[in-house]
Amino acid sequence: MVDILPFNGFVYNNDKIGNISGVISPPYDVISASLRDKLINTHPNNIVNLILPKGSGGDKYTRAKKLLDEWTKKQILKFDNDKCFYVIEESFYLNNKLKKITGFIGLTRLEPYTRLQVIPHEQTYSKIKEDRLKLLSFCRTNFGPVYTLYKDSKNQIPGILTKAQRENPIMNTSAGYDSTLGFKVWKVTDEEKINKIIRIMKNKKLIIADGHHRYETSLAYKEKYDRTDKKRGQNLSATGPEDFILTLYIESSQSDLTIFPTYRNIKFKKYPGLEKIIASLAGIFDIEKDTLKSTPYLTKKLLRSKSRGLKSFFIYGENKKLYFITLKKSFTTGITRTGSTDESYLKMDVNILQEYLMDKINSSFQIEKIYYNHSIDSTIENIDIKNFDIGVLLNAITIEELEKICMAGHILPEKSTYFYPKPSSGLIMYRFDQ
Repeated sequence: MVDILPFNGFVYNNDKIGNISGVISPPYDVISASLRDKLINTHPNNIVNLILPKGSGGDKYTRAKKLLDEWTKKQILKFDNDKCFYVIEESFYLNNKLKKITGFIGLTRLEPYTRLQVIPHEQTYSKIKEDRLKLLSFCRTNFGPVYTLYKDSKNQIPGILTKAQRENPIMNTSAGYDSTLGFKVWKVTDEEKINKIIRIMKNKKLIIADGHHRYETSLAYKEKYDRTDKKRGQNLSATGPEDFILTLYIESSQSDLTIFPTYRNIKFKKYPGLEKIIASLAGIFDIEKDTLKSTPYLTKKLLRSKSRGLKSFFIYGENKKLYFITLKKSFTTGITRTGSTDESYLKMDVNILQEYLMDKINSSFQIEKIYYNHSIDSTIENIDIKNFDIGVLLNAITIEELEKICMAGHILPEKSTYFYPKPSSGLIMYRFDQ
């Protein structure tokens, strides 16, 4: 059972900060050092000051807490008067076409993954979770939501959200960090509609699309709080704000939902040259020499191969050399890396990539580092300017594939997906101590 609640959002005060576009940011994990500086320079109250505070060691968490209290005292940040669900529409451009996705924001009761109500889809890094846990412990605030997917074939909840969107939005802004992103926000305050949404969601399952670290951090914080808080220890049925996490709920059948592929730039400890790498793969892959063409050409060729049930990748190297490699049919069974017996899962492109390409070349030539990105142009440029030795291009996973593997209980390797666009931090927040 998925237990969700409306809440009084913790939000920026427009009377104090002016245009909210200057104070929101992407999630912390996609903010580079240069973007962080840009956000701080855009507005002194940008949320990046709280999600990626300055300082080292424990000082940065103390600084974040002090700044949060200061902004709250000055009414730069405040609690919304209404307990509600927030309807959000995010617009963006992809291939010069305007696209939109709509969902709503509320609170989800934290549940261990083992209960199979909130379902992860990829592995996470413990070091990141340690950092996020310290920040949460000091600030007791979710500055951005976990992005989840749910299915509603009867269109019940989207119908309620559509009705709310007939009113004037309470917020209508672009993102200061990316002018191609737009956000509109409405409220659902009617008690009958709120209760209907809660009832419908009880029978759903949530797949985490983005925010695994945040979810697992909040779960760890709740468990730690349960152990250390005397009142909670005496009453195991007690519910507190620590039991919930800020969540964006997106119905998964929306046609504009987008997952970008995650390409690899690879640097070797001692680069042997592209030809030797290709030669080492010749027993596993059919090799086709290609010439570098436009991004649409590369994308279409990968998709065309996938539509035929093949597992294909591009490998790009020095002197603009490009190879199109396809796993030989004799290797389409017997993948062992994941320890699973589910053939459809084992044949996912990311698993093929890892076992038959990444693991193979690492054992032969020793990979020094990998850089993940979502742009073919950027992947190619990194090779041309010699930042990395080779680039690997692959197909993105589809929403349908993701739902299938998650519902079957599988976890993909880290960096398998990149949902676009990501929800902004600072738009609607959840602070425990009201």
